Amino acid sequence: MIRAIGVKKSFEKQHVLKGVSLDVRDNETMVILGPSGQGKTVFIKTLVRLMEPDEGVIEYDGVDILKLKDRQLQEFRKSIAFVFQNSALFDFLNVRENMALYLRMHRDFGDEEIEERIVNALHVVGLQEEVLDKFPEELSGGMKKRVAIARAIVKEPRYLFYDEPTTGLDRRNSQLVSELIGMLKKEIRVTSVVVTHDILLMREVSDRVALLKDGAIFSIGTKEELSPETLNYLYETGDE
Repeated sequence: MIRAIGVKKSFEKQHVLKGVSLDVRDNETMVILGPSGQGKTVFIKTLVRLMEPDEGVIEYDGVDILKLKDRQLQEFRKSIAFVFQNSALFDFLNVRENMALYLRMHRDFGDEEIEERIVNALHVVGLQEEVLDKFPEELSGGMKKRVAIARAIVKEPRYLFYDEPTTGLDRRNSQLVSELIGMLKKEIRVTSVVVTHDILLMREVSDRVALLKDGAIFSIGTKEELSPETLNYLYETGDE
């Protein structure tokens, strides 16, 4: 279980997170939903210590990761994978090298096993071997997102984080990525946190939804429990 308690984060005088508390159950997909500019990305990055909160507790199975030292933090990060909003593929590496980088640095695998794991992960996201030698600039936005997800799952993480996975994609590719995340939810046993402003994505993949606005969570429940009035309030100053 992931547990965040009273997480606060400010940038100079701007209070972005104002005491966020949230529990994410094992093997569930928690969607953090809200308009742009409400602190969703800052919160998900504090959950994995890509950003350090000013206050609060962040526990994984009872261990506060904010207290971990460098070596302990490196070991913890072997259990997580993060899909960035812009995919964050290395421009100077082809798809094979992007996906193999973590395995070569942190796992004791030979070249043959690494190649097999890469190909299997690509197949899971609906891509074939012909993309292995392509560089990011040769890929469409939708393909970049699929490669980023494949790079994440090749780690076989216990926890998987997605930051705005459909942002910047056209309607068709947004739907394809939403369906892919929904499929992964069923195919692999992983605890997932998805940050999005995309209501269609939320409906496709969520077990539960945390509604975040103005740096605080004001409602948590299943998608069936979300009323139109709640969504209208959430988005009254944001974009859908």
